[in-house]
Amino acid sequence: MNFFTLYQVSADPLGNPNVTVTNAFQVAITDNDNQLENPDADGSQQFDVSGIAGLNTSEDFQVFENYTANVGGSPVTFTLLQWQGTQYIVVTSGQVAVNDVLSGNTLTQNPASPSVYDTLPTFVCFTSGSLILTPSGRRLIETLEPGDEVITADGSARPVRWIGRRQLSAQELKRDPHLCPVRIRADRFTEGCPSRDLLVSPQHRIAVTSAVMELYYFDTVMLAPAKGMVDGQGIEQLPPEQGVEYIHILFDKHELVNVEGVWSESFFPGDTTMSAMAPATKRELFELFPELMCSKTGYGETALPVLKPYEVRLLRSDLSVPMIW
Repeated sequence: MNFFTLYQVSADPLGNPNVTVTNAFQVAITDNDNQLENPDADGSQQFDVSGIAGLNTSEDFQVFENYTANVGGSPVTFTLLQWQGTQYIVVTSGQVAVNDVLSGNTLTQNPASPSVYDTLPTFVCFTSGSLILTPSGRRLIETLEPGDEVITADGSARPVRWIGRRQLSAQELKRDPHLCPVRIRADRFTEGCPSRDLLVSPQHRIAVTSAVMELYYFDTVMLAPAKGMVDGQGIEQLPPEQGVEYIHILFDKHELVNVEGVWSESFFPGDTTMSAMAPATKRELFELFPELMCSKTGYGETALPVLKPYEVRLLRSDLSVPMIW
């Protein structure tokens, strides 16, 4: 069974420059074609609405409009599915999460063209070739198997519960360049940190520290998405010249792991990351963690507080990475 993420928002974006994302639902696709459209080509249901309050049908939406907006300065696009009663949207590019504010909402198309389910965003993971710290030393991350132990930030060795992989070709990256990996060059933070060039997906979050961050947010260590750290001086997003293999590693809870000498997050099955998964991958994950079907409460909290990309950009000249804490 295929899935995508449906977001609830606080108000109709038409005429409201700022609306808040208030909830998120993983919904099963029941469509007999691969497109979300208004109305459905043969008038059939498009996805399972049984667990969604205020949405009684999916074969013919009340309204179907495309919008552009931004979240903290980062552009997003989305499709509005319903404007009377409870408001629902599907994100078609960019990143949003529950409690984010969609600002500068601008109607771009009414009615909207169909959206292909498989194109609805994005990935948060390491790349193959990265070395991860384990009790037996550093290992290539692609050699890990479920059950293998990895060192986490509290010094414990914890078993990996699930590993996911996604290969993206150069052609796919040219089509969706926002998915290209971010490279953090060796020694970018201090000598040996990273120990080699580290490649992660744009949404992958790194543990960072900063005196200014502590002053503003009262936290000594937080998680920063790699795309917000891009500075052209050792941290850059690569052009789509070759393909990449992204690798997810999941533990019983969100953990920090040491890859190339940098502490960064394990896979966190949140709203936007789950929506990016291939159907077979998502089925496998739901079999292991059925509680993830409830996206708001299924997996618990992130290992550290999280900075948004625009907050990282404001702080990045002062950012460093913690060696230990």
